[in-house]
This record gives sequence, C-alpha cells and structure tokens, in this order.
Amino acid sequence: MRKPAFAILLLALCASVVRAEPLVLSVQDAVALARGASLEVYGQGLAVARASRDADNAWNLFLPGLSAGLSARLGDKLLTQAAISPSSTGFSTAVSLGTRLSLANGVLFDMEERRADLELASLGEADAVARLARDVEKAYFTLASLGLDMGNKAKAADLARERSKLAGLRFDRGLGSELDALRAQLAERNALAAHRKAVADYGKRMAAFKRQLGLDPGVELRLSTALEAPGSVAEGPFDDLVDARTDLERSRLAMRVAATAAARYAAVNRLPLLTLEAGWNFGLADFETARDAFTLSAGLSFNADAWIPNSRKDLELRALRDTEKRLALAYEQARRAALDEVAALRADIEYASDGIDLATAQESLAARILARAREAYDRGSATGLELEDAELALGSARQSLIASRFQYLSLVIDLGYALGVDWRSLVR
Repeated sequence: MRKPAFAILLLALCASVVRAEPLVLSVQDAVALARGASLEVYGQGLAVARASRDADNAWNLFLPGLSAGLSARLGDKLLTQAAISPSSTGFSTAVSLGTRLSLANGVLFDMEERRADLELASLGEADAVARLARDVEKAYFTLASLGLDMGNKAKAADLARERSKLAGLRFDRGLGSELDALRAQLAERNALAAHRKAVADYGKRMAAFKRQLGLDPGVELRLSTALEAPGSVAEGPFDDLVDARTDLERSRLAMRVAATAAARYAAVNRLPLLTLEAGWNFGLADFETARDAFTLSAGLSFNADAWIPNSRKDLELRALRDTEKRLALAYEQARRAALDEVAALRADIEYASDGIDLATAQESLAARILARAREAYDRGSATGLELEDAELALGSARQSLIASRFQYLSLVIDLGYALGVDWRSLVR
C-alpha cells in the first residue's frame, strides 16, 4: 500500500480510538498495518537504502585521496652550548597539502559488487514483504474461521440451554424421562464449556494478531473480509513464475557473484596488474618558503606464481571456480524443488476443493436430519439422545465446512507466495 493510503488508515485508527468504536479492518488494511509495524521490513528497507547509496555513488571509487596538515616545532639547546642553527629562533612551522589517485584492475569489479549488493538487498526486502503478507493474511482468516466457530458454538449453547429447559419441563409434567433431562443438562454444560474454550482461543489469537499489526491491546477490531473459498485456480503452466521466485533470483545472483569473484581474482593475480598514480604535494615552511611537487607514475606488475600449477594462488582460483559449479548445481536442485512444491500445492488445492464440496453436502444433510429429528422429538417419537446426536452432527458438519474453506484458502495463499505473486491473480 502506498504511503498516502497508509496515512489514511492510521488516521482512521486514531479516530476509532478517540470515539471508542471498533476498527473495521479488511485483509488489505491488515497487511498494510503489519508492514508498517514490521522491524524486519524496516531493516530490509534500510539495507536497500544503504546499498542504493553505495551503487549510486560508485564514482567515489575513483576519488583521489586528499590530505592536509599543519605542524609546529620548537627547539633549543639542552645540554650543550651550541645553538640549533645560527639563524633560527628555535620555532618553525609547516603547512602541507597533498592528493593522490591510484587505480588498479579491481576497481570495475568493485562497481559490479555494489550493484550485486543492491540487487540482493532488494530481493531480501521483496521476500520479507511477501512473507509478511502471507502470514498476516493467514492469521486474518484464521481469526475469521475462529469467529465463525465461536458463533456456531454460541448458537449450540443457546439451543442446548433451551432443550435442557424443555426436557426439564417434560420430566416435571411426566412427559419425559429423567434420563433425557439429565442428558440434556449434560449437553448444556458441554456446549457452554465448548463455547468458553472457543472464546478463549479467539481472544488469544486476537491478541497475537494485534501485536503483529502493532496495535494497542485495547483497540477493538472487526474483520470485514469474510472467510470465503475463492474460485478455482488457473491451470498454469507456472514455470515462468517459478523462475521469477525470489529464492531462485538469489541463487542466480549468488552464481553471478561467484563468477565475478573468480574473474576478479584472475584479473588481479593472473593478469598484469596496471597501477596508475597521480600526486601533488604543497608545503609552506614558516609561512614564507613554498614548495610543491607533482608526480605521475605507472606501474606494471605480474604474479608469475599464479600460473604455476598447484601453487597457492592457483588453488585459490580453482576453489572459486568450484564454487561456481556448486552453486550452479544448487540452483538446478532448488528449481526442481520449487516446481515440485508448486505441483504439491496444486494437488492439495484440488483435494481441498473436493473437501469443500463434501463438507457442504454433509452440512446440508445434517441440517435436514436435525429438522426431522426435532419434529420427531416434538411428537414424542424420538428420544432426546437422538436429537442431541443430530445437533452434534450438524455442529460437526459446520465446523468441518469452516475448516475446509480455511484450508483451501490457506493453500491458495501458500501457492501465491510460492509463485511470488498475489494469490488473487491466480483465481479464475
């Protein structure tokens, strides 16, 4: 989210706190708040800014060294009677200015290293933002599923309370057995205990979610994005998206850095080392006598031992080239693992989609069974135990449907992160 939108969101948060109203958050708003509160994202942003400054100011690699100095000296006789010099008072001063520029073979590789550092920092920031969005979205919809579960358990507790009262009345009037009344009371207590546990779980999750968003514990939140299973996922292929993953981008960057390191080592040690230097010095003695000197020098050196087989420098260069080969093999393995991960997620998504259809059918059937069981119970042709079993079956079916929807949505979010894209773009 852009900074103006984030500022508007913060203003809405402040206004809700002042008016003591619940803060209505969509899943996109939650991601924006978490991004502003994340220390990891902040640190990655600082790393990008630092690397960007270094890359934009690569000219300072060619900046000459500058020096300036001022010195004073006082001298006189100590043990002997001879003066320091016939014409000296014993006090002298000197002012000096100097500059020196030195260039060698490795400067261009230093520039490439700065560009690689910037790219690596940018990839780190992008991955941190993507992981944060994935975690916040899954936490958001976890809360949504827990909220639905809490509501269902509250309804079940109300129904159990009403049925317990009805069973007690039927027993008092001689229309029902004591066993049915006792079972109804037990079911009521179990339903109340389940509801209290659901409320406690929701409260713990909500506290952790507020902490993740950087919100005050006293802020009341209301989630506006409903837990709904998205449509079917696009068929693919996703090879291009897999190749653009940040972890594979990092692997390719590591290969490039290793190749640059090997080329730098070869250029510095195996090729003739050309050193260009320019210098100028200016001196002023006693603020009267001025002297300056200008120098130009060029040097050419050659490390012959770098070409000797199995010498130290030759072995170091071989180690760098072996690192290139190892990173290339690691990249191929990482790419294969990424493709397998995406294929596994797609298979899990298909299975979860079938699970939603099955859970929907089970809920519909359980609702019909409960309706018939209640009618039979009111007519006296069904026991309280049968009605209780029907109510438990419906509650279980509803919970299974909620879990199936969350599982499907969570897998789609994971697939979006695995492909490095917003999961909404994958839904047809």
